[in-house]
Amino acid sequence: MSLVDGTSQEGARILIAEDDENIRNLVSSYLRVSGYQTETVADGPAALARAGDGFDLVVLDLMLPGTSGLEVCREIRKTLTVPVLMLTALGDEDDRVRGFEFGADDYVVKPFSPRELVARVKAILRRHGRVEANETPRMAVAHDYPIQVDWEEKSCVVDGQSVSLTQSEFIILAALVRRPGVVFSRDELIDLLYPDGGTVVPKAVDVHMHNIRAKLGEERASLIQTVRSFGYRAAKPTSP
Repeated sequence: MSLVDGTSQEGARILIAEDDENIRNLVSSYLRVSGYQTETVADGPAALARAGDGFDLVVLDLMLPGTSGLEVCREIRKTLTVPVLMLTALGDEDDRVRGFEFGADDYVVKPFSPRELVARVKAILRRHGRVEANETPRMAVAHDYPIQVDWEEKSCVVDGQSVSLTQSEFIILAALVRRPGVVFSRDELIDLLYPDGGTVVPKAVDVHMHNIRAKLGEERASLIQTVRSFGYRAAKPTSP
């Protein structure tokens, strides 16, 4: 049973895809000491073959042989909502943003502290399974609003059709549609995504928003409005 079903972090299953044996073993060792179950692979094709086997998190190196980490992430996102933590030696902002564009939930830049990596893993798993204290379980917007979200099921339905969102996309969209008409700044949305702190470029929010709109479809994408120089809001529902 995964964290999406409400289990604790203890014993969560993590797939580690890293071609450097020393780093792979180091990451696996630290995560196991922290109480997680780990499996490791050394290349992109193996990561793709194993990613759908009920893991709670995928730790994915950017420069995997066979198939790059970015391509693996993009393929994972076509069918799975499992959170992805990207490991990258590339510290440039554009490279980090590309990771978000391909569906990554967070990233750690090499060289990294193993303790920092474990902290990021814990934070992602907490976000993936948590319900905010001020939220109502099974929260949904008004029945006449075309976008409905369910915190308990971690689901999104648009005009009666299920929409597959990443963890970060779900948190952002749920915050917006829960309070139509209220503007959220990029910093506020980053705080929702990373309540335990962590450095992330504000542009990452724009990337998530672009992906959300694409998944909502051309007609409903217009419900998510950009407020220039500030942030985003969900349009108020129109009267019948």
